[in-house]
Amino acid sequence: MPDEPSGLPPPDWNATQPGIPSQPPGFPPQPGFPQQAVPYGYYQQPQAYAAGQAGNGIAIAGGVCGIVAVVLCWIPFVDYVSIVLGALAIIFGALGLRHANAHGGAGKGMAITGIVTGIVALVISVLFLAVVYTAVTSINTSVGVFGG
Repeated sequence: MPDEPSGLPPPDWNATQPGIPSQPPGFPPQPGFPQQAVPYGYYQQPQAYAAGQAGNGIAIAGGVCGIVAVVLCWIPFVDYVSIVLGALAIIFGALGLRHANAHGGAGKGMAITGIVTGIVALVISVLFLAVVYTAVTSINTSVGVFGG
């Protein structure tokens, strides 16, 4: 008995039935087939986009200059570069802090990092150069390198 035909035609799986979409919502239409309307009861979610927050490049430049200056201030002949980078970090950090306060606070932490690390690098570099200069001049006077 199960092998007897029921009198109904076999289902056409490629045909759309009323109330059932031909493909799930949210997928692009297949090439060569017309776009079909979304049936009643189905709702496609709108695409959400994240709003971009305004950056503060000056504050980032100040922070990076300050961090690099702190790293370089311990190297004897490179600490001259550290003095320049420390000064730039202080300037960029101050400008970045002003920009952050005027435009909603984006990058305020990086601007403060630039100011603080710039000051630290500048102080360490100047002290390190003073110590090296004092050591070299005391060695020159005690040894008499220049025939004195």
